[in-house]
Amino acid sequence: MLLLAIPAPTAYIQEHLTSAEKLALATSPYRSNAELFEDCMAACIDAVVDTSRVFTRADFVAARDTVISGLVDAMFTAVSQVSAVLSKARAADKAIGAASSVQLMAPLADARAQLAGLVHPGFVSRAGLERLRRIPVYLDGIVHRVAKLQENPARDRVWLGEIEHATQLYVSAGGDIPLPVDAPEHLQKARWMLEELRLSLFAQHLPTSAPVSVQRITKVLNGG
Repeated sequence: MLLLAIPAPTAYIQEHLTSAEKLALATSPYRSNAELFEDCMAACIDAVVDTSRVFTRADFVAARDTVISGLVDAMFTAVSQVSAVLSKARAADKAIGAASSVQLMAPLADARAQLAGLVHPGFVSRAGLERLRRIPVYLDGIVHRVAKLQENPARDRVWLGEIEHATQLYVSAGGDIPLPVDAPEHLQKARWMLEELRLSLFAQHLPTSAPVSVQRITKVLNGG
């Protein structure tokens, strides 16, 4: 409802994008920039309004006014972050393609699946503005992993086994990748912990947002 009630500043935002941002947005998985901007706007709304608490017309008006007051700045920030994500995604895609090898088929397929689970139609609102900031780090992790694959593929296989175990726990608990729109909070948290776990294994020079392990993911999945 808020999306329909609030004029989208799409034209203004597009007019003030840098050339680099325009080029990055052209690689978006969305069908159009209009669809991408609508998803960014949905993320901006979700960041400042808990729509589950909007019950009355007064609640709706207050929520609308809250969104409108900071929407242009929020949209600029969101689009800038999306541009960074898409630039990193292109680098990850190129790295995976350049490393094509029969011997590395399994880890490269996993890296490709990870990329697809991070950048897809709807990824902005499903991640939310706060988690969106972490996606470029995860994509850097993919590039680093692929670059190191040839050095020690056996080590990568061990770490991949740990990721597959954690992912299976997540799926068995009802999770999916990409994250469903209506996923409960514990599955949302566990889904992004899987990405942090990947960093802790495949790109240890990139700090995680918090301590992470298979045991911690299991605890979250169990409601802990």
